[in-house]
Amino acid sequence: MKNLFRITFLITVLVQLSGCTQFQQPAIEDFGLVQVVSFDYMESTKETKVSVLIPQVITRDKESIKVYEVTDDTIAGAINKLSMKIDKTIVPSQLQVGLISQKYAKEKGMKELTEHFRYNPHFSMNMMMAVTEEDAVDIITGKYVDEPKINEYIISLMTPRYNKSFATFISLQEVDYKTSSGTADPTLPLLIKEDEQLSLKGNVLFRDYKMQRSLTIDKSNILQLLKEKRAELFSVGMDLKDSERKRVYTRSLKSKVSYISNGDLSDPQVTVKLDIQMNGLSVDLGPIHASEKRISQYFQTEVNQLIAELQKEKVDALGMGEAFRRSHRGQWSGGKWRQTFPKVRYTTEVTTEITEEGMSQ
Repeated sequence: MKNLFRITFLITVLVQLSGCTQFQQPAIEDFGLVQVVSFDYMESTKETKVSVLIPQVITRDKESIKVYEVTDDTIAGAINKLSMKIDKTIVPSQLQVGLISQKYAKEKGMKELTEHFRYNPHFSMNMMMAVTEEDAVDIITGKYVDEPKINEYIISLMTPRYNKSFATFISLQEVDYKTSSGTADPTLPLLIKEDEQLSLKGNVLFRDYKMQRSLTIDKSNILQLLKEKRAELFSVGMDLKDSERKRVYTRSLKSKVSYISNGDLSDPQVTVKLDIQMNGLSVDLGPIHASEKRISQYFQTEVNQLIAELQKEKVDALGMGEAFRRSHRGQWSGGKWRQTFPKVRYTTEVTTEITEEGMSQ
């Protein structure tokens, strides 16, 4: 009996001594808060480079940061490598900005990216997305004039604001929703670095998660007027014919757009109604009624040109498909709409109301 007791005691002690390692609970200073992440395409290896910017020490005037970079065939593999490389416990649930280079957007697209983040509860799908003209990692490692806190600078620039209303600010979740809806295609803002500063240059069109082409700021303004049920833009430049000044600007502009479709995918037709309310002009164009007519004609021409370009690219950045889906009978097919959109016959009706007169000549 004593021998049995001794054996039992010995086994218990051995089990305790050879038990699992007790992992230390991290203190708050051991956490690495990831708020900005970038994705680049490596042409030589056809791999994905994932880079994260992690603040280390923050003082009143200076931000100490580290940028960690890894490459792998997949995003999942790169994230796994990052966890082994960083000496802190990664906290990715507060991701606020995701940057992808144009090369990555064209070669790999956003399908793998959205799927990885969608099915991983530790990552944020609410981060705002943008395309960078050059390598995305150059944005988060760059030096900027009077902007020592890079983390805050990038996040602030990617926060939707009235003075940047031409840019299509969109989260990764919205990219996934639009692409999978079968009624619209997402657009992302284009972020560029020049003269040691960052700025938004326009928007980028996507089809089936991959980048197609970019739009200028002027085209992006027209796109915004046509995408929102009610849009408000900070300022819009217009090249009006027969105007003494080549470039005329609005102080601000509001619009309301509606799409009235016949719901027939075999013979698709739609009427685009755009109502514009303009709060003043940079110059006095003369009588209000004549000015409103000239501006309506200008926007009608611009709208027609943009829709024609989008149809050529087979990119429904307007979300026009929703107008057809609402009145469509039977099962809706996103693939069918992709083939139908370029064939849509459209008419545009633009009305303009100037609520304040322009400045004197």
